[in-house]
Amino acid sequence: MKNIIKTCLLATLAASALASSALAGDTKWGAFAVDTSDKTKAPYYGVGGGDTEKEASDYAMKFCKEEGGKECTLAVTYEKCGALASNGKSIWWGIAPTQKDAEKQALDGCKDGGCTVVASDCN
Repeated sequence: MKNIIKTCLLATLAASALASSALAGDTKWGAFAVDTSDKTKAPYYGVGGGDTEKEASDYAMKFCKEEGGKECTLAVTYEKCGALASNGKSIWWGIAPTQKDAEKQALDGCKDGGCTVVASDCN
């Protein structure tokens, strides 16, 4: 049962990433905002993009709050590629020149195990 719940949480995170990353792709800046304050639920996050770092950050915060985050904070901004990895309890991120390297960096940061990439974006 625990694995089914974990799989559902990660599927929800992945679907959320696809929906909210629509604004991040063809812009100069990208950003991730996260809320890990509620330890009983999977972390909330938002992916945003914009022509300025502030615009991307504002969108990321907006999308994080729309997903249900109450205490969203800006995790990272990037001009190339960014990625988020989660184990359903915590979130790690990476930034790099390529999507593959950003995803690897995010996964490498996961020390708790069981992480998968839930969002990645390149500008």
